Amino acid sequence: MTSMDHIRLYRRTFAYFRDGLWQIVLQLAMICLGVLLGVLGAFPLAILIDGVFGTNRTGSWVYRLFFAVAPASVGGQIITLGIVTLLLRLAQEVLSMVQTLLGIKVGYQGLMKVRCDLFRKLQELSLAYHRSQPQGDAIYRLSYDAFGFQTILNLAVQTILVSALTLVMMLWIMLSMSWQLTLIALAVVPALLWASWHYGKIFREKSLAAKQAESDMTTAIQRSVASIELVQAFGREADELAGFHATVGLSVKTWLKLHWEEVCYWLWIGSIFAVGGALIFGFGGWMAWRGIDGFTIGKLSIFLSYLSQLYGPLNKLSNSGSSLQGGVAGAQRVFEVLDRDVTVADSPNAQPLPLRPRALEFVNLGFEYTPGTPVLRDISVRIEPGQMVAFVGSSGVGKTTLLNLLPRFYDPTTGALKLDGHDLRTIKLRDLRKHVALVLQENSVLPATISENIAYGRPDASEAQIRRAAEMAGAAEFIQKMPKKYDTVVGEKGANLSGGQRQRLAIARALLTEAPILVLDEPTSALDAQTEALVIHTLSQLKGHRTIILVSHRLSSVSDCEQIFVMHEGRVAERGTHDELLAARGLYRDMARHQLKLEDAVDASA
Repeated sequence: MTSMDHIRLYRRTFAYFRDGLWQIVLQLAMICLGVLLGVLGAFPLAILIDGVFGTNRTGSWVYRLFFAVAPASVGGQIITLGIVTLLLRLAQEVLSMVQTLLGIKVGYQGLMKVRCDLFRKLQELSLAYHRSQPQGDAIYRLSYDAFGFQTILNLAVQTILVSALTLVMMLWIMLSMSWQLTLIALAVVPALLWASWHYGKIFREKSLAAKQAESDMTTAIQRSVASIELVQAFGREADELAGFHATVGLSVKTWLKLHWEEVCYWLWIGSIFAVGGALIFGFGGWMAWRGIDGFTIGKLSIFLSYLSQLYGPLNKLSNSGSSLQGGVAGAQRVFEVLDRDVTVADSPNAQPLPLRPRALEFVNLGFEYTPGTPVLRDISVRIEPGQMVAFVGSSGVGKTTLLNLLPRFYDPTTGALKLDGHDLRTIKLRDLRKHVALVLQENSVLPATISENIAYGRPDASEAQIRRAAEMAGAAEFIQKMPKKYDTVVGEKGANLSGGQRQRLAIARALLTEAPILVLDEPTSALDAQTEALVIHTLSQLKGHRTIILVSHRLSSVSDCEQIFVMHEGRVAERGTHDELLAARGLYRDMARHQLKLEDAVDASA
């Protein structure tokens, strides 16, 4: 990243904390007060050495103020110094606590905004993006990379600004005491700056690699848990463990490389400060011994106390560059997602579309997942409102892809899809998707109650409407046998339901919506013959009221359709009713004869 890239990244990062600006200003005020108290905290020991045990009571205004108000006795003066030391320390701790709490609050408020923006963007991105990225990567960016914003804020406010303020005040006081010792103290700065610059580049590179390794490990965990049935069914536990061991090993190796560089960095920094401290101690002791410029042991104690406060900020400032790289790496990975173009979104002139039955038309439609490899070619079909139609054909001819274009999970590569003559790309996406209810091959169920699963597409539905949809989908019978009926909680990924039960819940969910177009991809593939007949009867009853689009391999499910479109090599090769297509002696008749032979073979074996 160039310096301008870094500036843009920091500006975007700090924008997430704009709402907490007044709290940041209050933090800075408390920090300034805390630094001032820290400056005064070095004087009690110096006063004790020079004034109480010695004879120098006019070393500075602090000396004069103390002896003007302190008791005359040595014991009283010592007790007073102890009380002052205690009060200064307690005040610093209270200020530190309040400003830390303010920083935490501002940090988490910004973190919430970052995560919400990232989550919103992930929901906006198309299926093409999500199918090209592992789920674990999105989880890691939301869970861990988002903390990079907090890291940058904390380092900027609580490290860089605090250290800079402390450094300015310490330098001013130290220069007033001994410009010679101050110059010696600052002699280490070039070496610190070089270390920060050199290791900063290394830490940025290693941090990005470590975060990617952690993301890969999160993905490995997610995939293993999601496919646990498959793993156990084929006895692949040992292979999965070996793969996970390799992934974790790579993560550990990456982190070890980063920590090795950190250890080397701290060795370099510690050595620099050790040399500087030794020079100042030796030269300052010689000045006090010789009494140069009135330099005393008490002043040396103040100087050494400030030296630690000077080197502390210098240390933090030099280390902040390397520490910042981890936060920058996380923020950079978040912005990578936030900056992605949303390929399926409302166009600037998108129009609202009131919900009602509409004619659906495919106009010279073509689609490619990969440029140069068409999946759908020149499809032109018109479906009138209330019709029940079907798309059939062998696997891989593009039937499911065709259905995914209806709610604009993808946009056509060529041609157009229209509702009542309106290109889907000119309709507001939310209004378009209210027109279409989907039942896909892989039916998603949520870890919620059965009622909530059915009503997911229509959360305001009444209990009676939910039950009616379940009855129409043939789901009411098994729901009534569940422990808490409609209040039964479905397990993760529908673990406590069979494939057919999940299918029926998905059909009930679609039926409950007010969408005028029902799209069902293999709706009866996991159903027994009796339930299949019930579902097909329900769909037939809806003819004239809703447009129904079926995709199915089972021709028994589509025989009542008013139009059947037979797909072959991405095209509509035949169209007509069930009887017309059988009479045409084409692809459809061959499919019917093949399925009839299979059924006869099953009957014979029975």
